[in-house]
Amino acid sequence: MVNTSVKLAVAALLCLGLATSAAMAESQENRQAGAVSYQTSGAFDEVLADLQDEVVNHGLVIDYVGHVNDMLNRTADATGSQSPYANAVYMHFCSAALTHAAVAADPQNIALCPYVVFAYEETGSAGTVTVGYRRPVVSGNETSELKAVEALLEEIVTNSLQ
Repeated sequence: MVNTSVKLAVAALLCLGLATSAAMAESQENRQAGAVSYQTSGAFDEVLADLQDEVVNHGLVIDYVGHVNDMLNRTADATGSQSPYANAVYMHFCSAALTHAAVAADPQNIALCPYVVFAYEETGSAGTVTVGYRRPVVSGNETSELKAVEALLEEIVTNSLQ
């Protein structure tokens, strides 16, 4: 009986590992000067919930959730343009420890906080969700403090995709 339980546990772990590898293989990275994003497949609400959970699991508090698509739809008539999104949300939060270190190194690093992660699904691309973060860049300098903030954001986003 123990032998069967062990075999089932190993099989479950292998399946989980394969599913995680497949999810990461499905993800396509897009790294630009201002943002890093990954595409994944799934229901938008589930992908967004995973992203929110990952922020919270890092001991961080989400200060604000912006519903970009709602704003774009609400203002479409006034601007004469339509939203490209079926769903689009961003979240603000900060790490006290990383922000203290960053502003101690350079007071101008106040511009880093809040950190931003986002998720969106384009109209006509149901089931393809882009998840990413705003890169922490202040006056073009890549200090160890900025690298630490980016490493945290990268970890949050990539972990949310697993």
